[in-house]
Amino acid sequence: MYDSGQHVHIDGHPAEVICTYSVGDLQYLRAYIKDVGVKTVALRDVEVEEADDSIATLTEKAAELHPRHEAVSADRFDLRIEALNLTIAHEQGKLLSISNSPARLEPYQLACVNEVMQSLRQRALIADDVGLGKTIEAGLILKELQARNRSDRVLFVVPAHLQKKWVRDMDRFFDLDLTVADRTWVDGERRRLGDEANIWNQDNLQLVTSMAFLRQDGFQSALEEAFWDVVVIDEAHKAGKRGETPSKTSQMAERVAHNSESLLLLSATPHDGKGEGFRSLISYIDPFLVAEDRDLTREMVQRVMIRRGKTTIFDENGERLFPNRDVQTLEVSMSPAEKQLYVGVTEYVRDVYNQSDQLNQPAIGFAMALMQKRLVSSVGAIRATLRRRLQGLLTEGGTDQELSRDARVYLEGDDLEEEAREAAERELERLTIPSGDAALQAEIDTLQELVALAEKIPVDTKTQKVKRYIQQLFEKHLEEKVLLFTEYRDTLEYLLDEFADQPWAEEILVIHGDVSKDERQEIEDEFNFGEPRLLLATDAASEGIDLQHRCHIMVNYELPWNPNRLEQRIGRIHRYGQEKEVKVWNFQFDGTRESEIFELLQEKVERIRSQVGSTADVLGMLDDVNLDKLIMRSVQNNEPASATAKELAELIEERETTLMQWYDRSLIDPTTFDEESRERIQAVMDDSEDIFGTEADIREFVEHGLELFGGHLEKSGNQLYTLHIPSPISETGVSEERGPITFSREFARNHKEIDYLSPDDPMITKLRERILTDDGGTVGLKLLTAVEDPGITFVYRVAFEDGTGKTLREELVPVYVDLPNGNPRQPLGEQVLTTDTIQAKPNGDTIRQLLLERDRLETEAERYIAKIIGSLQAEIESVRTADVTQEREDLEDYAAAERERIESFIEQYEVQAEAGKDMTISIRNQRNRLAQLEARIKKRQEELNRREQVVSIAPEIEAYCLTLPVG
Repeated sequence: MYDSGQHVHIDGHPAEVICTYSVGDLQYLRAYIKDVGVKTVALRDVEVEEADDSIATLTEKAAELHPRHEAVSADRFDLRIEALNLTIAHEQGKLLSISNSPARLEPYQLACVNEVMQSLRQRALIADDVGLGKTIEAGLILKELQARNRSDRVLFVVPAHLQKKWVRDMDRFFDLDLTVADRTWVDGERRRLGDEANIWNQDNLQLVTSMAFLRQDGFQSALEEAFWDVVVIDEAHKAGKRGETPSKTSQMAERVAHNSESLLLLSATPHDGKGEGFRSLISYIDPFLVAEDRDLTREMVQRVMIRRGKTTIFDENGERLFPNRDVQTLEVSMSPAEKQLYVGVTEYVRDVYNQSDQLNQPAIGFAMALMQKRLVSSVGAIRATLRRRLQGLLTEGGTDQELSRDARVYLEGDDLEEEAREAAERELERLTIPSGDAALQAEIDTLQELVALAEKIPVDTKTQKVKRYIQQLFEKHLEEKVLLFTEYRDTLEYLLDEFADQPWAEEILVIHGDVSKDERQEIEDEFNFGEPRLLLATDAASEGIDLQHRCHIMVNYELPWNPNRLEQRIGRIHRYGQEKEVKVWNFQFDGTRESEIFELLQEKVERIRSQVGSTADVLGMLDDVNLDKLIMRSVQNNEPASATAKELAELIEERETTLMQWYDRSLIDPTTFDEESRERIQAVMDDSEDIFGTEADIREFVEHGLELFGGHLEKSGNQLYTLHIPSPISETGVSEERGPITFSREFARNHKEIDYLSPDDPMITKLRERILTDDGGTVGLKLLTAVEDPGITFVYRVAFEDGTGKTLREELVPVYVDLPNGNPRQPLGEQVLTTDTIQAKPNGDTIRQLLLERDRLETEAERYIAKIIGSLQAEIESVRTADVTQEREDLEDYAAAERERIESFIEQYEVQAEAGKDMTISIRNQRNRLAQLEARIKKRQEELNRREQVVSIAPEIEAYCLTLPVG
C-alpha cells in the first residue's frame, strides 16, 4: 500500500497520495492527480509507480548525490522552475504581453492596456484618435487575457472591409490565428455539427466576422444562447443606437456585448454630435452605469472610456509626440472641353437619377451617384465608367439582372473590401431604367456622345498639375517621398499611364485591392526603407499600413465623399514615429458643385478641430451625415451649390453645438498623457519587461530543454538560431527543424521576415508542458555561498481566485528553512532559485540528515507560507473591495432612479384609471418592468458578491531544493 503524502505516478500522471482503503477485496487509492484533481481509483485498474523523488530512494543514495546527479540535478531543477515561471503568469500589476509581441509598444498604449487589466472587469470603450494604435491595444489586452486562460471563446465584430486587416494584424503582431466566420464557415460547421447544434456556442472559437453578416435574423436566437470570453467590436460607433427603433446592427451588438465576460469597443469617433449613440456604447459596457432618465457624468464616462488625442500625448521631454499637420486644397481650373464633359455627364446623371426616383429604382440612382463621383475624380475614371455602361446597354439591352449578394449589401450601406466593392460597383453601373427600345436607343446615343467627349481629352488638367507638382518636388528635394491616394482603381491605372514617361516612373509603387497581404507588406517595407519615392494607392491602403518612417507628404488626387476616409488616409503618415510636419495637398476642380461643398466642409472641419483638438470628434459628428444624398439631391433638383452648402453648414452648426456642450461637461475630451503618466506606466513596464526572464533566459531555457529531449539549438548568425526540435516536442510527432528564428524582439521588429520566438510560442509551450510532466527536476541540490547552514528550499505555488473562478493572482513562493533552527525565510529562498550552484561534492551525511528531517522542515515552511497567504489575501481583498464598492454604488444609484421612473408611470396610470380610463394593461406592463428590474438588480448584486470574494487555493509544493553551504 502507499503512504499519505507519497508522490507517485498514476498511469503516467504525477500524483500525491491522500489515502488508501479497502472495500471487500477491492483496494482503492485516493490521490490528487496533477491537472486532474482529486480522484479515487481501484488499484487493479491503474498502473501506479513510485516517483523517483521518494525520500527513501534519495536517502539510500545520499552518499553519491551531487549537483550533477540525475536524481537531484541542479540544472534540471532550474529548468523546472523556469518552466513553472513561464506557466504561472498572473502576478498582479504586471503586463505579460510586453515580452510576447514583436510589435513596437508605446508607453501610452501600455497605459491603456494596464488600465483595462487592472479593472474589476475587462470592459472598456477605447476611443483613442486615428493612428494611435487601437488595434495594437486590443491585441495586447487579448494576449493578457490569453496568458491568464481567459480567452477560449473570442469574437471580433468588424465592418466587412476590415476583416482581412484584423486577420492580418492579429497574425502579424500577436501570432493569433483568427477564423473568418462567413457563409462558408457557417455551412461547414452546420454540416460538421448538425443543423440542431449552436455553431456559435463552441469551445476554442477565435472568430472574426462582419457586422453585416452577424446581424442576420437567422443567427440571433443562437447568439442569445452563446457566451464569449472576449468580444471586440471595431468601429463601434456604427453599432450605436439612434432613433426610436434600434437597428439590426445595434441589436446584434447589444446581444453579443451582454453575453460576454470581457468587452472592448473601439472607435476614434464615439460621439456623433447627438449623444444617444455614445450613451448606448456606454450601456453596452455596463448596462447598470446610468439610468435612462439620468445624464452621464464625467466620472461615469471615465470609468469605462479610455481616450487620448494626438495633441494630448507628450514625450519624456514634454514635447508633443505627434507633429502638426497642414492641410491645403489646390484648385484646378477645368479646360473648356472638361467643362463641356462635366456639364454633359451631370445632365445625363440628373435625367437618369430623376427617372429612377420616379420609378422607385434606388439601385439605378445609386449607380448615378457613383458616376458623379467618378466624374470629379479623373477623365480616366469617367471615361472607363461611361464605356462600361455603354457596353452593358449594347450587349444586355437594358434588361433586368439579379444583383449579387455583395452588390445588395453595398446598396444597403455596408462597407466592403475594395475588390468586392469594385465588383459591386461594376454590376451597379450597368443598370438602367426598364423602358422601350426608343428610350434605350436614346440613352445609348447620349452615352456614345459622352464617351466621344471624354476621348477627346487625352489627359485632364488636374493630372498635369499633379505631375508638375511631383516633378518639381523631386527635383528640389531628392530625398522626399510622396504618398498619392485616389478612390478609384480606374483613376490609379490612368495615372500610371500618364506617369510612365516621367524620370521617376521606375520609382513608383502601387497598392490596390488586388494586392495580396504579403505583397502589401513588401511594398510597405520598400517604401519605408527602400529607394522608391512615390506610392500610388487606392483606399485599400487607407487602413492597416504604416508609412510614416520617411514620408510626410500626401496628395489626395480627389477628395472622398466620406470625410472619415480622408482622415484614415492622413493617418497613414500622421502617426507615431513621424518626425516632420505632415503636409496634405488636396487637388480638386474648381467651379463645380462638389468643390464648393467640399471646400465648406473642410473649412468647418479644420475650424472645429482647432477648437477641440480632435479631428476624430468632428468626423464623428458627421458620421451619419449623408453627403452622397445631399450632393445628389442638389444634382437632381439642379440647385446651386450654395443652397446645398448652406444646408450643410446649418447641420454642422447644430451638431457642433451639442459637441461643444459635451466638451464643456468634460464627457469626451481626451485625457493627457504627460510626464507623470509616463512615469507611472514606466514603473509597470520595468516590473513587467522580464516577467518571463530576459531574452538570454528564454534562449537558455530553450537550449537546455531541447537538449533534455534529444534536440539542440544551433546558432546560425547574429541573433539568429535554428531549432532542431525532437519528436517529443514537435507538433507533428517527428523530429523537425525550424529557423531562422530570433529571441530578440528588437531584431524581429527590424527584420520582419525573421520568426520571433516569444515566451508564449507554441513550441515553448509544448516544451514547458513536457518538462513539467517529467519527473526530473522536482528535487534539486545546490551548493551556494549565500547560505550559512544546510536547509531545504520549498517552492510553493500560491494562488487566489474570486467567486467566479477567475484567477486573481498566482505565483511561486520559495521558502528556505535551515536545518539547525527550522527558521523559514523567503528572500533566501528566492536567492536559491536565481543562483547557480557550485559544482562540488557535498557531505553525504548532511544530505541524509536533510532528507530525514524533511517533514519537520516542511511543517515550518507551511506555518510560514500560511502567514504569506494571509498577507497577500488581505492585500487583494483591499483592492477588490474598493473596486466592488464603487460598482455597488453605481448599481444602487441606477436601481433607485429606474424604480422612481417606473413607479411614476404606474402612479400616472392609476390616476387615469381612477378617472375611469381602462389602464389595466398599461399598469400590468409597468409592474412587470419593475419586477424584471428587480430580478436584474439581484442578479448583478450576486455577481458583485462573487467578484468581491477572494478564495485562497491550497498551496502546493511544486519542487524542493536541498540547499547546502560551500565547504
